[in-house]
Amino acid sequence: MRRLLCFWSLAMLAAAAALVVGSSKGATAGRVVASHQDSIDAAIAGLSNRGSDRKAAVLENFKFVGHTDLGGDIDFGDVWGHGNYAYVGSRCGDQALGGGGVRVVDISHPTHPRVVSTLPNDSFTRAEDVVVRHVTTSSFSGELAVVGIQACFGSGHEGEVPTGLRFFDVTDPAHPMMLSEWDLPAGSIGCHEVDLVQRSDGLVLAGCARNLVDQIDFNTGEQIPGAVKFVDASDPTNPQLAASWEMPVDPFGGIGCAPVEFAHSVRFEDGGSSAYVSYWDAGTVHLDLSDASAPQIVSDTLIAPPDEDGDNHSMTLANGGRWLVINPEDFSPSDCGPGFDGWGEAYVYDNADTANPTFLGTFSTPDSRSTGTDGDFTVHNTEVALGKQFFSSWYSDGIVWWTMSDSGSSHQLGQFVPPASDRFGVPLVWGVYLDSAHDLVLASDMGSGLWIVRPKGLNHF
Repeated sequence: MRRLLCFWSLAMLAAAAALVVGSSKGATAGRVVASHQDSIDAAIAGLSNRGSDRKAAVLENFKFVGHTDLGGDIDFGDVWGHGNYAYVGSRCGDQALGGGGVRVVDISHPTHPRVVSTLPNDSFTRAEDVVVRHVTTSSFSGELAVVGIQACFGSGHEGEVPTGLRFFDVTDPAHPMMLSEWDLPAGSIGCHEVDLVQRSDGLVLAGCARNLVDQIDFNTGEQIPGAVKFVDASDPTNPQLAASWEMPVDPFGGIGCAPVEFAHSVRFEDGGSSAYVSYWDAGTVHLDLSDASAPQIVSDTLIAPPDEDGDNHSMTLANGGRWLVINPEDFSPSDCGPGFDGWGEAYVYDNADTANPTFLGTFSTPDSRSTGTDGDFTVHNTEVALGKQFFSSWYSDGIVWWTMSDSGSSHQLGQFVPPASDRFGVPLVWGVYLDSAHDLVLASDMGSGLWIVRPKGLNHF
């Protein structure tokens, strides 16, 4: 119960800081809705007093390679790999000051990774998510990074700081250059998750899934248009809006402990001719982007039922695109009453018929099947190697390596859990990236930085 009370208390504070709730419907919204940021902050707050119960590191079927705390001055977000470099986003820190930037890490000698530069962001903002691609257009040729910028809740500057996307030339990663700032309307909280792709027709697209607070009118409880932005970055010095899209939903029509419907993340697939939007309780939406200016819904995959809480956080494709993997981020194992026990599982759907995905199977860890309170045991993100080798960032369960048969039967192959950080007292692995060029797995822990491991017996993935 303490965890749930903490969750909703922070939700109320964040809503009050960013919004003025006027109507009775808006007041109800303020009581029952929290941003994705708040759910993570609440989980962290619930863990902060448990440092004496730290879990030992686990190294099952992985080889430890290297680690850097990235300076240890702030908490960290997602991780990306490109060439001989890793890119790790940052959050807001203990005082909501933000401004920690994306740390650029030389991993050419992975046993001794070292920070060589930072992609900057303003004070009172966070730069949690980053994607880097090689891009060649008439306007730019080189390595292009896109960073999602959000305001820091609790900073007192939520409505003042510019937010949106930042584009950087990282052709020389040790000396990055900002190319442009693509801003959302004034007062926006920002782009929570981002992606970047260059299509076969040459078009460079960036995707921005906006923060939940940007998607709901808290005075009326109604949906605000433009949950997802698709930006033409073919000339990254002058990015332009290509499309603004949302799926019509009832923002408060969800289920479970966080009964909301909003676009949490966006990911390009099929070379950028399609995208998947993880719409929390409203499903995982497959979009046809043949015409990037007019996205069209192909399908919407709902995990509830059988899942009791929804919470579609992110997705990836597997098995040559024939499987759809859905990661529900479920922070409510035991405090929502009967039927809400456990931290949830990863879902896999047969996606051979992209218009009608069908349920195949699930995977969960022993901890995620429990109601344990010595960590946060929900899946966050999953990446795939060699078709059916899954590597999931699983917060306090670290990096989990698992696989699934064609019949939907799954089992665990390995696990890496870093030591608990001094900042949080438990492991909290946010991001995972598969560095196939070096047969490495990159993991970002919110408190302890970048970890580099190698799965045993899996080569050339």
